Amino acid sequence: MAATKQAAPHRSGVPADRQRRARPMAYLGCAAALGYGVLKAIWSLGGTVGLHDPEQFRPAPQGITGVARFFDYWGTPILAGLAVVILLGLVYPWGNVRILHPLLRTLAWAGSLLAVVGVAGLIVTIGYFAGDLSNERLGGIHPATFLFVYTCFLVLGVAFGVTAWLTRR
Repeated sequence: MAATKQAAPHRSGVPADRQRRARPMAYLGCAAALGYGVLKAIWSLGGTVGLHDPEQFRPAPQGITGVARFFDYWGTPILAGLAVVILLGLVYPWGNVRILHPLLRTLAWAGSLLAVVGVAGLIVTIGYFAGDLSNERLGGIHPATFLFVYTCFLVLGVAFGVTAWLTRR
C-alpha cells in the first residue's frame, strides 16, 4: 500500500511574506503602546514618574467611585495591551482567521487615528517649548513626558495604519 502525500489545506488569508514584512512595524507599534501603557500603569499605582507637579496632576476626579474609577485608572493601560494584541494578531498566523482578521484590520485602521492625536499633542508640546504655553496648560505633567506620550501616539497610529495596509489580503 503506497502512502500518498497530501498537500496541506490552503488557508485563505494574508500571505506569510506580507506578515513577515509587517512585523518590524508591528513591533515598533507594540513598543510605543507598551511605553505609554507602562507609564499610565505607574501613575495608576501612585507613581510620580514624569510628573512636574504631582499635586496638580489628578489621574481621576475625586467624585467618581467603583467601576468608573477603575476604568479611569486602568482603562488606558488595558487599551495599550489591546493594541499589542491587535498588532501581533495581524502579523502572526493566529490572527489570520477568516472572521478575526477583518476585525483586527478594522480596529487597526481605527487605531491609526492616534497619529492625528500624536501630531496635535506634539504641536502643543512644541508650543510649550517655544514659550507660547505656560506650565499650567500641561496639567502637572513634565514637558518631556508630554513629548514621550505624544510621540508614542504618533508611532502607534502610524504602526496601526502601515500594519493594516501591509496585511491586506
